[in-house]
Amino acid sequence: MTANTDDARRRAIDKLEGLGLSAYAARTFVALVELGSGTAKSISATVDVPRTRVYDAADELSEWGLVEIESATPRRFHAVSIEHALFVLGTEYTDRIDDVTAALEAVGSTESSLSRDDLWLSSDPAAITERASAVVADAQESVLLATTDDRRAEPLADALVTAAKRGVEVRAIGVDDRFDESPVTVVDDDRPWNPAVLPLSTVLLADGEDAVVTFQSEESLAFWSRGESNNLLVLLRALLGIE
Repeated sequence: MTANTDDARRRAIDKLEGLGLSAYAARTFVALVELGSGTAKSISATVDVPRTRVYDAADELSEWGLVEIESATPRRFHAVSIEHALFVLGTEYTDRIDDVTAALEAVGSTESSLSRDDLWLSSDPAAITERASAVVADAQESVLLATTDDRRAEPLADALVTAAKRGVEVRAIGVDDRFDESPVTVVDDDRPWNPAVLPLSTVLLADGEDAVVTFQSEESLAFWSRGESNNLLVLLRALLGIE
């Protein structure tokens, strides 16, 4: 095990605990993501979870919909795909935000501005590109595009340049020289996430409110959400440390 792998495990475990998993469940899930599938013995050998506690952790993960349990001797556990896990965790996170918001509104005298029922999922490449282009076109103040795959910026290149020319502050991270001699600011900086931990391909943020997120996947997959204090943006801030 390398130091980088150990650090990646710790970061992933910390993030999962922050999203509501118990310590043993978070460690077990990270081990299964690394192994693909495993027994209590192999999981315990990969992360710091006593073999007898793996079963309780797997039951917890199964209730979350993050692990499939194979009836075999010994029992074998299978992690769901990372994309599916992010969808499950994202839905749970936003549901918790809704619950807290409703409770606070019941105590207070005014309703919050949190937009509910505002998280969409799409696997249609044309729809994803259309939505991302609309987010850029509607931006009034700022746009941030960060990507691990420069090709993902190509369908949005014209829209980003057009937005910059009309006075929107447009920043791009992880792109090549396609924006040379344009008003788009290319940021020479590390991407705001570790692709080994979070399989995100592109994050698009506009005016600090609207978000489109695509995943590293053989098939197109994206979440998007629009509106002030939307739930996807809250999730991105929690996962990526975006202010």
